[in-house]
Amino acid sequence: MKKYLLILSALLIFMGCSKVVDVQLDPEVTVFLSSSEEKVHLTSSDAEYLMLKQWLEQHKTSWLSTSGKYSGGIYLTSGNYGIQVTDSKVVLYSSIENNPTAIYAQEIERSDLRALKDLSKL
Repeated sequence: MKKYLLILSALLIFMGCSKVVDVQLDPEVTVFLSSSEEKVHLTSSDAEYLMLKQWLEQHKTSWLSTSGKYSGGIYLTSGNYGIQVTDSKVVLYSSIENNPTAIYAQEIERSDLRALKDLSKL
């Protein structure tokens, strides 16, 4: 019985720590590539844009609070959020003006958002 209570407590703590975040993409976003100074513009008709939009719609829950900055991947801004996609996570940033600060992160598989990640290889 103690084992079940411990598991239930752990689940409740985990669920209490995760956030629901609804990120809406602007009709056009600029993707900044960490590997170069290059920028890529995506619109709502681009496959990479649609992939990210769908992923964000399907992953509104289970965002974990985080802080700091992460390196690598691609970075874009949309509305009040900065969005970074790395090999292993999607990170949401606030204060996208002068000093972006990571606020939420969600782990992803290496195969998730592959076409978007491949933009960093341009």
